[in-house]
Amino acid sequence: MSATLAWGGVLLAGALWGGGALVAQFLIDGGMAPQSLSLARFALGVPLLWCLHWRTTGAGGAAVRWRALAPREQWQVAGTGVAMALNVSFWFAGIAQLGAALPTVISICCAPAIVALVSVLRGYEPFGARLAGGLLLATGGVALLVMPAAGWGAAAPSAGYVAGIACSFASALCYAAVVLGNARMPARLGAVTASAWGMSVAALCMLAVAWPSGITWPRGAAQWLGVGYTGVVTTSVAYLAFAWGARRLAPTAAVVGTLIEPLVAALLAAMLLAQPMTPREWLGAGVLALAMLLIARRTRGAEARA
Repeated sequence: MSATLAWGGVLLAGALWGGGALVAQFLIDGGMAPQSLSLARFALGVPLLWCLHWRTTGAGGAAVRWRALAPREQWQVAGTGVAMALNVSFWFAGIAQLGAALPTVISICCAPAIVALVSVLRGYEPFGARLAGGLLLATGGVALLVMPAAGWGAAAPSAGYVAGIACSFASALCYAAVVLGNARMPARLGAVTASAWGMSVAALCMLAVAWPSGITWPRGAAQWLGVGYTGVVTTSVAYLAFAWGARRLAPTAAVVGTLIEPLVAALLAAMLLAQPMTPREWLGAGVLALAMLLIARRTRGAEARA
């Protein structure tokens, strides 16, 4: 039951991020700068997390103060917040050079491999055939989902191709750091409190990134509603669900669960924007589902042996 609920948390986070991608695209197409949107997402998500933190501690929960954390724990919480901000910043930088498809597949597909490598080397989880097979299937499924209709090599490399590739890999490294940071968060530090601290750090980092180029604001009620939705639902609620689930799963399982994000985005685009999924995308969805089933069975098997 614990593993099932944890999978529910990371799958919910991935689903909310997938829906938020369409809202973010609407806001960017409406003239809002990507860095300003990221800043707004974190800044609007922070108040809800702090309200939940104060509500939890005020209801008799044990509050852990920042000063009570060991220096290593403080660095872990702050570092996870910095990685959250840098992940988005590097991803947007890659998109600016290469377009959306290639940076997305690099960031999403490379992160599970990085997480698995670190987890195995650090002894967080054992290596096995199911882990390797699940990673390969997950990577292939996501690649099929986000591959452009004309293929990866249809367009000539731009002048910033190398920089775009580097930024995309940097985004993957930062995403892996977020996953590992949440998975190994101190048990005495609640998910709500850790998320509130981490997102506060992320908001400050994005302020430093967005301020030099100028902050753009939403235009009209529809954009304000979109920004509010991305801040509260796809950032605060989704990140909290992920942080809660990641603590109860192996790091690789947590990151594979969030790969549902591009699938949800494709399904919503088909339903709401009249962009039907192609046979290749349906094949990718099936391969991704098989990968998650393989990783989930591996998780249950590990719990049974424990």
